[in-house]
Amino acid sequence: MSSPSQANFLLIDGVLRQDAAASLYQRGESLEVWPLYIGTRWAELHDLGPILVSTQGSSPLLSEWHKSLSQKSDACALFSHAPMSAVADHLRNFICPPDHNGNTGLLRFADPLVTHFWLSSYGPVHLNRVLGPIETIWVKAPVHTWQPKDGELLTPFTRTQSTEAPDSKFDLLGEVQIKALELAYRWQFKERLYAWLNTRDTQTFSLLNDDQTEWWLEYVLNSGSAWGLVSERGLVTWAETCVDWGRDFATRPDSPYQEWLRLEPENGRLAPELRIEALDDYRQQQLEAKDTTNA
Repeated sequence: MSSPSQANFLLIDGVLRQDAAASLYQRGESLEVWPLYIGTRWAELHDLGPILVSTQGSSPLLSEWHKSLSQKSDACALFSHAPMSAVADHLRNFICPPDHNGNTGLLRFADPLVTHFWLSSYGPVHLNRVLGPIETIWVKAPVHTWQPKDGELLTPFTRTQSTEAPDSKFDLLGEVQIKALELAYRWQFKERLYAWLNTRDTQTFSLLNDDQTEWWLEYVLNSGSAWGLVSERGLVTWAETCVDWGRDFATRPDSPYQEWLRLEPENGRLAPELRIEALDDYRQQQLEAKDTTNA
């Protein structure tokens, strides 16, 4: 299958599309709607889990997905000759798959962003096993807010050959898959960080082009991590400080950070997360004093 117009299933992320199941039932069309958490220990959260939909008759559901960028951001299209029950049973294997370290966690495989990074991490042979009865799944390619939108690009993940019944470990997340999911999280975090910094000051990225914006965000996150920050809050505060004082504020001899350390040497002995909090308090005081002076 090379065209998403041939898809016969839709896989919707219930977190990203609120009240998805209810809205599907209200359409009054011939649809099979299977929240995949039903029948599992997460049944009470079925509205927030992956929802598999099969269209019958003349429902325009899949054509609507094909024409809508917003729907491509919260759902994937699938094609399979298998019955819906077989596709649903197969997908349930990935609700809470084990990883190579013996840990388990919910996998948001209906989120197109997660799906794109996750499936991209497999080679052809393993991808065949992961897709199982699914012949092709079409996923919106991740494009950052600041990047050019050259059409609504879709990435197809296609089974190259039929597979025998998978072995008991086909759903195991290896080291490569874990790293891919970490990249998906980082992608999302950069989106949130970019949005927040623009909300805070609309001029933050006004002099940077697309590539420079990507470089700046990567540099700031990497430098904050190298400084010892691990929490989102700490990294966001680090990014704010880079905007206000320059991205080299931690190493530049004449930066307000060095002045702060000279005024209160004990701050240099704080753990990174505590130090960035204390530094943020000082930075806010400096901003408030500047505003008072300029008033």
